[in-house]
Amino acid sequence: MKNIIWIVIDTLRSDMLASCLSETAERNEIDEVIEQGVLFTDVMTCGGSTRISAPAYFSALRPGLTGMIHHGVQTIRNFKDDVITVTEHFKLHGYQTFRWDDSSLDSCQPKRGFDVFESGYPTLEHTPEKNYDNERRDAFIKKVRRSKKPFFVNFHLDYIHDFGGNQTTSWTTDEYLKVVSKQATDFKALWDKINPGPEDIVAITSDHGCILNENYIEYDKNMPWGFADNKTRVFASFIAEGLTPAKKHELIRSLDIAPTLLDLALGKEMKAQGVSLKGALEGGQVPKLIGIAERNITLDATSVTDYACVRKNNWALYFHKGEPMALYDNSEGTNVTDHLGEGIPVEKELLKFYRELVIEGPQTASEIYAQNGISISEIRSPQEVSILLPVYEWNEETRLCVESLTDQILNTELILLDADESGKVEKEISERYQDRLYIRHVDTQQLPLHEMLNTGLRLATAPFAVTATPACQYTENFCYSLRDIFLSKPDTVLSYPNMKRLISDTREMEYIGNDDCFDEIIFSRLGSGFEHKTTTAAYSLPHFNEIGACAMFETETLRNVGGFASSVSDVIGKTWYKLNRKGRIRHVNRGLVISKDRTILRPVMPNQDGDFDCKISIIVPIKDAADQRMLPAFLTMLSKQIEKSIEVLLLTQDDKSGLIAALAENFSDLSIRTVNRSDGYHELMNSGLYAARGEYLFWADITDRLLPQCLSTLLEQLEGKNDVSTAKCGHLLHGSDNVPQKIKAMGQVREMLCEICDLRGLLYKRRLHNDVGIFRSPNNNEHGWDMCVRLALVEPFVIVEEPLIIAGKAFQFNMQPSIESYHRILRSSINSMGNAVDLVRLYEDDFRRHSAEQARYILEDEMMLTLKLINKSGISSGALLRVPKVQVAK
Repeated sequence: MKNIIWIVIDTLRSDMLASCLSETAERNEIDEVIEQGVLFTDVMTCGGSTRISAPAYFSALRPGLTGMIHHGVQTIRNFKDDVITVTEHFKLHGYQTFRWDDSSLDSCQPKRGFDVFESGYPTLEHTPEKNYDNERRDAFIKKVRRSKKPFFVNFHLDYIHDFGGNQTTSWTTDEYLKVVSKQATDFKALWDKINPGPEDIVAITSDHGCILNENYIEYDKNMPWGFADNKTRVFASFIAEGLTPAKKHELIRSLDIAPTLLDLALGKEMKAQGVSLKGALEGGQVPKLIGIAERNITLDATSVTDYACVRKNNWALYFHKGEPMALYDNSEGTNVTDHLGEGIPVEKELLKFYRELVIEGPQTASEIYAQNGISISEIRSPQEVSILLPVYEWNEETRLCVESLTDQILNTELILLDADESGKVEKEISERYQDRLYIRHVDTQQLPLHEMLNTGLRLATAPFAVTATPACQYTENFCYSLRDIFLSKPDTVLSYPNMKRLISDTREMEYIGNDDCFDEIIFSRLGSGFEHKTTTAAYSLPHFNEIGACAMFETETLRNVGGFASSVSDVIGKTWYKLNRKGRIRHVNRGLVISKDRTILRPVMPNQDGDFDCKISIIVPIKDAADQRMLPAFLTMLSKQIEKSIEVLLLTQDDKSGLIAALAENFSDLSIRTVNRSDGYHELMNSGLYAARGEYLFWADITDRLLPQCLSTLLEQLEGKNDVSTAKCGHLLHGSDNVPQKIKAMGQVREMLCEICDLRGLLYKRRLHNDVGIFRSPNNNEHGWDMCVRLALVEPFVIVEEPLIIAGKAFQFNMQPSIESYHRILRSSINSMGNAVDLVRLYEDDFRRHSAEQARYILEDEMMLTLKLINKSGISSGALLRVPKVQVAK
């Protein structure tokens, strides 16, 4: 079997190539290559944009049957499940399938069937040196050539599409030809690296042309039916051993390219609407063909489109909602005359073709396949990933979640576990997604979460499964990127991604694309958000699930360990802990999950409220005999707190628990427990986290004195507020001179990265450790400072100005921060922000109050001052002004 190399040069008109009889263009490297094969100079594409034409030429179906019949990016989500692509045919016959696009901005090509689906930087503007011939494309080419199977690879080249990185609404012919010349240089670089040989069959074509010498945006508004030759007439060249170079000027369609490749390679038929040109390539006659292009003005996926054009040679008949509207002879040039109704014989022929194909013909791809004797299950490969999605109610967030999960790169099935007793979820799924073949609605009413998920696990048919939560949306490479690490590192048992938190979404679209695409669209349109990176989440298990609710595992592996764990408050975390003992948990450093929740950094499952014994756990480390002597007075003080729903955890590093228990006997009104841990101090602190049973945590130094209203005042800031998780009060510091000094609490990370702080006076929800993990400091000197910064990275603290604590030492416990402490904390913070000082994240509260552009304008000087203070530490860091698109490297 021979390899298939299909190169699509975006936006290249055939009338702008010297090899295709252009009188304007100069000969270039593209001409030199395409003339080595059988060159068709008149190829009619199915639409004037990649989003319409690519699904059609991959499937050999007219656009009205693919679902993608609109120019807008949102149409990508309309690609129909019953459409079979040539990629899937090649995969069925043992090919390894690859896709490359120079730009990652959106994925216009059908995703199904590709083993490897990769792309470059978001646009040419983001690409190093504005050169698509770069290390990413080189690495992809090497990956293709290393394939141990025959391969099918599709390259999509974007230099012309990006107009050389200079965006405008109108291009002259001369400007266009200069860009084509540069695309030709880039094409030649690609050609030389691919280096096709006797075992390769190559097709080179374009997806569509473009409008020149006028505003193409206004043209489209004024002439949405304008399937002009310069938008739909391209070229195609087939190069393979045994094919004699020749030029053919008869009309063919882009619909015919995929069937021809399949026939050349395997002698197989696609049995769709395109035809194989193998006979013409081998010297026979070109079949007499009529081309068709279609588009809709709205996003509705209708078989009979708003506008259509059928063409034979130069005659083009236009339709509006299935009815003829104009007949043009394109040989007349730009000032064409409408010949509709003049009795010209070609009108009758074109009208008959359209009615038989569109009006009277099959209205779905499934109907065509049934007529031609094939079924989808015969061609399509089995599902690769099962997505387990528990749903408790239907709302807009649920809809957006489902939409994103049905637009994944791999072959996936969505197992929707419905716990909604109102019936609304079932109704919405059946009505909205009736044509979706791979959404499985499962009734799981009145089941606890672990039983819901285990029901989905039993039903899963794919070798990999992934959990998802309806509160989030997902990039198209969510499943693809999580699975990739299993393929490269076989000892992996669980993979999990970063999460992006949206501050302001100004995209005016629902399409997400991959993580790079999403970032670019957000920030280029002055939206704002950030990505949280976590790399050591497995250390927090089983007590805290810093991994989050969204992770991938092998289906059989989880089945073999008994499925999802039964737990009142943390089904997911306990399950990941079981898998952790079977292999490696690996972090995928990409923001594949998107949330609008301002109180979390990791995705969470719905309806997973904790089971708490009390409101507040007060955790008190006791270091030595001096601390033990102070214990009675300290407990007396706690017994006078206004807030009574508390427990006290006394942490010790030596075996003095009996003595401490005896000292506590006189305080029967307090719930007191002792925890002993003899190893590192940060592990002692962690033992307190694990043992705490309160909804909120409060770290107390035994030398501090809490005013009676301390805990109740802090709790008032948090109770009943879904968007607030932390509150911090100031304190009075009595130094050696016994003169009280009022210390104001800090609530922002940007303050804590410039000044020492600790956990004194901080009341916060215990669940936040699912976002920030546990104490990991290798040095006792900075544990409180480090944790304070990490907690503030979840959300800024609510500050209580009133000093509610009287302290006798500058910092809690034995904390004595050094410059090395600061370096470690700063490095950890920069790492969690994606290896940069993300100033949007550090000023999130301001970006929530103002538009991104306004916030940056107001805060630029202050942000630069913060950066300057951070950089004085001597650590080399990048400052990322993520909105608008400005990056300042330091």
